[in-house]
Amino acid sequence: MARIEKSLEINVPPEKIWPLVTWDRVPEYYDSIKKVERTSKDKYKVGSTAHVTGEIAGLKGVYDAEITEIIENKKASWRTISGDITMIYSLTIDPTKVGSRITIAVDYELPYSFLGKLIDKMRVHKELEKDAEKALQKIKDTVEK
Repeated sequence: MARIEKSLEINVPPEKIWPLVTWDRVPEYYDSIKKVERTSKDKYKVGSTAHVTGEIAGLKGVYDAEITEIIENKKASWRTISGDITMIYSLTIDPTKVGSRITIAVDYELPYSFLGKLIDKMRVHKELEKDAEKALQKIKDTVEK
């Protein structure tokens, strides 16, 4: 699996960031995520599921995801449970002296042959990195206003 990890310092405490990182708000920050529809009764608990539609580097993806960990004001993790891409996503918020450090980590595997994976991984990896950086900056801009 390939891995992307990006962090950014934000000058607000974790509890001001936390409400912005729920599934309902994901398309506001991630350019690659076009739509998230909750598919379970529970809104934001371990085991909650959602149907996600996205596009990155010209590749369209549709998958179902499940929340695997929630620690309020600290960490949210999910993984794909169906679809073409295998993905494990984690967002952590750590308090700092002046606010918080928010970190996005994504482990992913593309569903292609070896050559296709190599070509797409180089292109997709760069786009996923940019998308994570943009998402962090959008969250920072929103909460620091």
